[in-house]
Amino acid sequence: MKELSGYLFPALISGILILQAPEAKAEPRAATSSSAPVAAQAATNAPGNTQEEDPFARPTKSQDQQMDRRNTVPEGYETHIILGSEADSPRADFIIKLYDVFATNPTGETLSEFLSDRYIQHSTGVPNGRNPIAMLFASSVAQYDVKIDIHKIIVVGDWAMAHVNFRNVDNAEPDDLGTAAVDMYFFGPDGRVEEHWDVLQQVPTHSANANGMFVKLFEENGQ
Repeated sequence: MKELSGYLFPALISGILILQAPEAKAEPRAATSSSAPVAAQAATNAPGNTQEEDPFARPTKSQDQQMDRRNTVPEGYETHIILGSEADSPRADFIIKLYDVFATNPTGETLSEFLSDRYIQHSTGVPNGRNPIAMLFASSVAQYDVKIDIHKIIVVGDWAMAHVNFRNVDNAEPDDLGTAAVDMYFFGPDGRVEEHWDVLQQVPTHSANANGMFVKLFEENGQ
């Protein structure tokens, strides 16, 4: 079954955004011989004329992106929880338990503790209500060892966001890179999730940097 890959987890992004600088208008100039570009290049490469490349310079064309670094997902990680106040802590635990149900036993009944009776779905591939999202996850859980890595949770009042990686939702590959997601939830007056939004990206095999999509490097470096 490929329901998750066809709806909730499409391969939305096959590359990265190419930031392109505006092209300067060409100035009129006199015709030059074919040897002029070669001479200009030689002058640029001459001793004393080399310029140090800025590692943070904005790429100007696709060739500058250098998608030559192997992208990986962390085998071990810690869930970072960011709260508006200590009163928001129970809702962070609530979101963690919700993902556990999604990955282990997703049914309309088991999700009733977490999703409101009027659960509104903004993800375009899934209808409103608890049962459609339960069926979507259940089809994967029945076939694969689904894993949901929760890397970050942010809770402020009635709003919560989670940065997660859905792995093995449509395959049994042990090295599946997964689908990165930012889920956004709104809690209703009964304490359950009433609305849901998401942004999804299939984790690519290569990257233009070696930072990874999930880890927080400043903290790991003690900064």
